[in-house]
Amino acid sequence: MQARVTPLHALVFGGTGAVGAEVLRGLARAGVPTVFTYNRSKEKAEALASELSQRAFHCDLAQPNAIRALLHGLEHEGITPTVFIHCAAVSQFLSIDKISDDDWHAAHAVNCQSAFVACQQLAPKMASNKDGHVVLVGALDRSQSIPAPVHFAATQGMLSAMTMALAKELGPRGIRVNMVALGILDSGLSRELNPQLVADYKAFSAMRRLGTPAEAAKAILWLALENTYMNGKVLSVNGGI
Repeated sequence: MQARVTPLHALVFGGTGAVGAEVLRGLARAGVPTVFTYNRSKEKAEALASELSQRAFHCDLAQPNAIRALLHGLEHEGITPTVFIHCAAVSQFLSIDKISDDDWHAAHAVNCQSAFVACQQLAPKMASNKDGHVVLVGALDRSQSIPAPVHFAATQGMLSAMTMALAKELGPRGIRVNMVALGILDSGLSRELNPQLVADYKAFSAMRRLGTPAEAAKAILWLALENTYMNGKVLSVNGGI
């Protein structure tokens, strides 16, 4: 295994979600200095920051300039993330006739554009060190033909395509970009799913159960902290669908 070129420092988008919080706990156990974002869950963010000795920053990920301001502020403090984990996602379970222009743009802004803006800002520094890990977290891959709102599903396709394109461009500069496609979990956004869909999912799963945020975090953290060669791939963590 190749030795790391630079000290680890992690940035997590969406740290107060069910999966994001488990990722933060895993980074804390690994001794990785970490900053994370939140939008509405201020009390939870402050509690996590205190519990894990991490720093929480309010940031509306739907606003590209807010992301750029955050990253410029971190750079000014001398914080240069070598690990970026994008756990943020929004979704509304709407039929196609109910999806407004605002719904479409909000899903793409948070689920995809925020990841792009962060990678665009972080890549030059990672490349100068020839070391960087980017892990994008999604919820669908092509093996999971489960019902999903069209605007949400579109963002998942965009994430997987962006993963491959970023890896091809940034890989020669020492940056690994991968995606984790999660199946249905027992908490988080999955709680809003139709109970019959959840029952069918468990029936067709090789594990015959839902996943947990802690299990999801293990896969994410392996890519963020251990992986040295996998690049441009979508890792399906779905219990065997």
